[in-house]
Amino acid sequence: MKKWKLTIVILILGTILYSPKVRAKNLATISEFKIKSSLLAQSDLKDAIIYFHRGINKHTSGDIKGAIEEYNEALRLHPNFPEVYYKRGISRHKLGDFKGAITDYNQAISLNSNYPGIYNHRGFTRRDLGDLKGAIADFNKALSLNPNFPEAYQNRGITRNILGDKQGAITDLKTAANLFQQQKRITNYQDVIDLIQKI
Repeated sequence: MKKWKLTIVILILGTILYSPKVRAKNLATISEFKIKSSLLAQSDLKDAIIYFHRGINKHTSGDIKGAIEEYNEALRLHPNFPEVYYKRGISRHKLGDFKGAITDYNQAISLNSNYPGIYNHRGFTRRDLGDLKGAIADFNKALSLNPNFPEAYQNRGITRNILGDKQGAITDLKTAANLFQQQKRITNYQDVIDLIQKI
């Protein structure tokens, strides 16, 4: 987007500098063009947000393929929208497209590297692909961004258990259980307690 704007500015300046006659009418036309371009960019973002929310609604209602179509349209209108890549990654994961999900999570992280949920989701997708060390690294990053993130502790605990680190797994799962309890998320709390008892 920035390169596009720079190109327009260079073209406009080139027209002004190399035009034998620069009239007030030309300058008014240039200003009008800049205003229209700005409004068009805002309109694209608003439409992208609408498609984004439609995608979330479709995912929630179980229409995962429909959700991906909505996310694709949002990204067509506004390609630098990290939340859309993140949510499309979740939908792709749900369909079993783990590599596509990783690609979307990577793109989301390249646009916004400070959102712990993306690392958490990429972590358990990496786990599903068998990259357990990569998964642990992602859960660690999620927890460095938000130390009160029970899902990241839960996912790291599950991954540590797979790696054979039973004590580390139990420690993480107990932390997750405590955080779920503090957040009054009783179903999640009970799920983690059940996991601990199985280890």
